[in-house]
Amino acid sequence: MRAVCNTDIFSKKLALASRGVSARSTVQVLSGILLEADSGEGVVRLSATDVELSIQTSSPAEVGEDGRVVVPARIFNDIVRSLPKGELTIEYSEAEGTVRLTAGESEYQIRAYAADEFPQLPQFDTEGAFAMSGEVLVDTVEKVSKSYSRDETRPVLMGILISFEESRVRMVTTDSYRLSIKESELATTFGGSPPSEAIIPARAMQEVGRIFSGSDEENVEVSISENQALFRIGDVLLGTRLIDGNFPEYRRLLPESFERDVAVSREELMATLRRVNLFAQRQTPPVPVSLYFSDGAVEVLVKSQEVGEAREKLAARSENTDDFRISFNPGYLIDGVTAVDTDDVVFRLNESLKPGLIVPGESKGSGGENGNGTPSPGEEKDFLYLIMPMRDPYGE
Repeated sequence: MRAVCNTDIFSKKLALASRGVSARSTVQVLSGILLEADSGEGVVRLSATDVELSIQTSSPAEVGEDGRVVVPARIFNDIVRSLPKGELTIEYSEAEGTVRLTAGESEYQIRAYAADEFPQLPQFDTEGAFAMSGEVLVDTVEKVSKSYSRDETRPVLMGILISFEESRVRMVTTDSYRLSIKESELATTFGGSPPSEAIIPARAMQEVGRIFSGSDEENVEVSISENQALFRIGDVLLGTRLIDGNFPEYRRLLPESFERDVAVSREELMATLRRVNLFAQRQTPPVPVSLYFSDGAVEVLVKSQEVGEAREKLAARSENTDDFRISFNPGYLIDGVTAVDTDDVVFRLNESLKPGLIVPGESKGSGGENGNGTPSPGEEKDFLYLIMPMRDPYGE
């Protein structure tokens, strides 16, 4: 195998593929990057996998001799990243079992692994595939990613439930303490029969977002089969195994009605929560942040035996003027308010120990008040964040 690449372009492609390399596997070949030189296409393909997730891409090259080899990713990355701009020559000697890297007067030899031991990676199947706006996908994943579980003993909750209905896709995450739901339009409809739903690892979806953000593409192509999902972004193909199991019946958690809707300025509330959270952060168990709703106002309060007390009052709009108090985990509350991108955030609440919803409110100029001046949830009804309340140990 012999190929000549632009060092700068190849370095970026190598760094991208390396995000799929296994960090914990005892299988040596999974710690490497598979290089495949193809003179017919004039590229060097780069592939990496940790068995659960795979990334494939390619770099333009002048290929003198076709071939395949697996190169240890860490040392390979370190060397290529440190090289000056120019040309990089990659040569593999099967007899010696080494890859030679040459750039100007610099030469390096790296012991390589046999490509035959590298797993067979999936290929994109256009039948039944569909496309999503990349910006919409990134926004959707960002909004729901706060709520997936990091607990490896509950793998189903470490995924994003994706379901399809006509031209829309719904993503759902939960860690048992909060729940996020976001619906988005597909850029194109399916070429065949769409899957009803699938649980895709949140890590994989976040990686898709990072890859898209570094690309010049407009859409992300998606293909979902019985046990895997593939995402194609330009010349990058990310594959991931689906999570097997039953996602919680999240619809049962959603209240059918609410006793009060309260609208607050998102910007003012975020600033307040960040300040009062200084009295609650880094404490175990977490210190609740309490919201006291009254006629035309909401008071935000944190009491910490270790630090002290923080209290701020903000204007609020509600058709229910009864005094009401509810407490939340401050980190979870901030995550929910952050995910809303309208001028107002609306709290939909019942009793103080029953789950509440955080949903988008109205933006300026949208005329989002009822005839009596009270708030109504905004027109953007495609996102909601359900949050479980906490008991306030310092409550009255």
